[in-house]
Amino acid sequence: MRRYLIFFTAGFSLFMYAIDGTVVAVAFPDFTRDLHTNVLWSAWTLSIFFIAVTITMPLAGNLVDSFGRKKVFLISLALFTGSSFACGLAPSIHALIAFRFVQGVGGACFLPTASGIVSDNFPENREAAIGLFSSIFSIGAVIGPNLGGWIVSRYSWRYIFYINVPIGMALMGACMLLLKESRVLVRSRVDLIGAALMSGSLLFLMFGLNLLAENFSMLTLLLSVFLILIGIFLSIHFIRQERKASAPILDIALLQSTPFVAANVSNLIIGISTIGAFSFVPLYAVSVHKLSTLMSGMILTPRSFAMAVAAAVTSFLLKKWGYRWPMVLGFGLMSLTTILLAPGLFLREAPFFGLGTIETLAFLLLLNGMGAGVVFPAANNACIELMPEKVATIVALRNMFRNVGAAVGVSLLTIILHVSSDNVRGFTVIFVAVGLLFLTSIPLLFLMPAGRKSWEG
Repeated sequence: MRRYLIFFTAGFSLFMYAIDGTVVAVAFPDFTRDLHTNVLWSAWTLSIFFIAVTITMPLAGNLVDSFGRKKVFLISLALFTGSSFACGLAPSIHALIAFRFVQGVGGACFLPTASGIVSDNFPENREAAIGLFSSIFSIGAVIGPNLGGWIVSRYSWRYIFYINVPIGMALMGACMLLLKESRVLVRSRVDLIGAALMSGSLLFLMFGLNLLAENFSMLTLLLSVFLILIGIFLSIHFIRQERKASAPILDIALLQSTPFVAANVSNLIIGISTIGAFSFVPLYAVSVHKLSTLMSGMILTPRSFAMAVAAAVTSFLLKKWGYRWPMVLGFGLMSLTTILLAPGLFLREAPFFGLGTIETLAFLLLLNGMGAGVVFPAANNACIELMPEKVATIVALRNMFRNVGAAVGVSLLTIILHVSSDNVRGFTVIFVAVGLLFLTSIPLLFLMPAGRKSWEG
């Protein structure tokens, strides 16, 4: 009975993290208005979270080895819970951005730590337990936007953060009662210099772009160029650091192989498009189509369900299909449906086939979710079998590129929104650009491994 309670505790922490990853997008228009800011700065609440996760995730394994799973899990819960409360109290957009960074640091430790806890307690059914545990993300993606829409429309955007506080405190209590101290291994080296250089390069690049878009003048142009050059300088030193580090965050040797480069560039594109661009769907629904906050969250439900079902089916058929063609199909479908979402083109007058606006958006998002669901299992497995002994490194690289893509994508897309004369024009540019990005990236997929099918043939 005890191990099932442990599974529930670990699973609910991941569920809380999964919901928080989607719920903020629904509250985006409300806290932009309440904190008297613009879309440019509000978007930092999304991108800073991805940056925090990118920085912290590679270090989580080292922290567990050094301090044990129970301590790291408790600290991550405390950070996530405390920063959630602080986000709810945030008096300004700058404070909210800072607290969202801390929230990302805490949340980034949930997945590797909780996965290890589940694995330890179900050694005889490890694969099934981890598979069930991982499916919690899909459930959170379905519930998050709906719950967020209801909370924001009924109460305030601040309560999407406050709701984490009693849940987090309960989970910390359960953790202290149920978990035993795990064996601490010999402390391994943590590439703190690499983490600092990577985070610094991303932040300086994004600050430079942000400043340029907010107030264009000769002074801001010079300052923006200066910040961007600092970011490039730090990124060059990051690559040099990773070449000589004993435990690098980024394994440079893997990036010297064409299939690995192609796979990770595709993961960067997935981050920019699938994660970054679609974080703005609630804002798009509210500002362009005048939907309510509650409905702006609900229209994401078909996309989440379609993604989960398509991913499950594709996972079983990967051995027959291989990796390449599911990604080609998925990229093509996402390209088409993303372009069709452009309000200044196909949704200018009447929606398709006599459907209402809500039904049309839900249908297009459902098809888009099917495309994403076909892509993710293939993208997740691509290249792993080329070097199975480095599976952990490959998975870490994949997640890092996706999160970097999401962070950069959010920044670039908000710049487009900010400099556009209105949101209709801004979202038209965004959806057409993202759709074309999917389409023009398809040739890249042919540089990746085809999968088992090609080997068996």
